[in-house]
Amino acid sequence: MSVPRPNDVRRGNGVGGGPLPNHVVRPSEVEARRRLFWENVVRDMLTTLSTLRQRSPEMFDGRMSILTHAGERIPIANVFPMFACSIVGTQQERVASGEVASSIFRIKTPNGEVFTIPVSEVRALHALSPELVEALEEAARAGEGEEDSETQPFGFAAFRSISAPATPSLFDEIGGPEEGDPAGGSEE
Repeated sequence: MSVPRPNDVRRGNGVGGGPLPNHVVRPSEVEARRRLFWENVVRDMLTTLSTLRQRSPEMFDGRMSILTHAGERIPIANVFPMFACSIVGTQQERVASGEVASSIFRIKTPNGEVFTIPVSEVRALHALSPELVEALEEAARAGEGEEDSETQPFGFAAFRSISAPATPSLFDEIGGPEEGDPAGGSEE
């Protein structure tokens, strides 16, 4: 009979599901595993987007983006891992290299901004569906009365132009800064 190690976790709840666990898993351990799992998902998805960019560059017009923990939406025009491969060296150097491989990505936005961001800062990945992109293009064309798709906003630009609030803003309702007001109005 083997003696269970302290880190072994047995499945079951003791009520028809097997024996009670001899090691209680701390919530912090569960959270650490979930965070590691999410970071692996993000790393794999961004790495895949990096290779997809080479085959389908037309998809990288801002319709795909990441959301950060700070709530910022960063549209993706190009993405690539900063440290995509491990190095040759001692066992310890190889292990350390493998642990940081593809953990930081450089993301270029459609309007030229560049972000270097660790996967730990990515809260979510966001994409506009092809149907929504098409609807946004149609709405943008209808809004300007032009049929020339070359001059119309597309991807993130179309999303931003169409997602502007149709109702008055809070400043409109409560009265924003007045003309000549040093708090924001213009002086003539």
